[in-house]
Amino acid sequence: MSYEFLQVKVKNGVGIITLNRPPANSLNEAIVAELDRAFDEIAADDAAKVLVINSEIPGFFIAGADIKMFTRMTAYEAWEISGELQRVNQKLEDMPKLTIAAIAGYAFGGGLELAMACDFRFMAESVTIKDKTKVPALGLPETSLGILPGAGGTQRLARLLGSKQALYFIATAKNITPQEALDLGIVQQLMAGDELNEKTIAFAEEMATKAVIGIAQAKKAIYKGYDQDTATAMQIEQDAFMKAFASEDASEGLNAFVEKRAAVFQGK
Repeated sequence: MSYEFLQVKVKNGVGIITLNRPPANSLNEAIVAELDRAFDEIAADDAAKVLVINSEIPGFFIAGADIKMFTRMTAYEAWEISGELQRVNQKLEDMPKLTIAAIAGYAFGGGLELAMACDFRFMAESVTIKDKTKVPALGLPETSLGILPGAGGTQRLARLLGSKQALYFIATAKNITPQEALDLGIVQQLMAGDELNEKTIAFAEEMATKAVIGIAQAKKAIYKGYDQDTATAMQIEQDAFMKAFASEDASEGLNAFVEKRAAVFQGK
């Protein structure tokens, strides 16, 4: 597939989607439509065991939504774009593969919402923009504009932080540093800015050699069972266990253990 604002490739078991919409990867209808297609492409590619989303723009992951887009909308049109953004981010969250956002710079609004739809978030401790070293920030600034996060941000942040802390974060429109994001659990790892992409892809390549079907089923059990009653959640886990057990990787892993050798997983 061809894209105007994205680069999509698969190498060593890792699908990589690189955003490139200068000056700051702001989200509009066109780039969201391309992300929608790219997620389908990676999901359908058996060679891609893990997905990494990164940016070509120095110092920026995604600066948020294109605000000019919203100034042209009616309330109904805003309702529609919110639904579309939610749908695309949900597609990312539901992908039966590990997904990782490599946040090498600022991530605001819709950018942070997209990153929160990934399974893991790795972030640069500092970035270089026009030869100046800066500490980037994360934030959901929508309430400072009179609106609110509408691409899944209220729900995913509440699941990460709890409802009260999420409301405080959103109501104050507070930006936080990478270290604060790590302390809160919004990101899983901090890395030097010039090493972030390389180390993130290396991690993804390592994960691509694991029992990816078992991991995908664990992801499904955790996400689908999280808000359910205990009995329903246990049923979801049981079904996921059966599907993982039926895979060739499960047979390989179990037999390798008994035979005292290293397992070689094929993702089947």
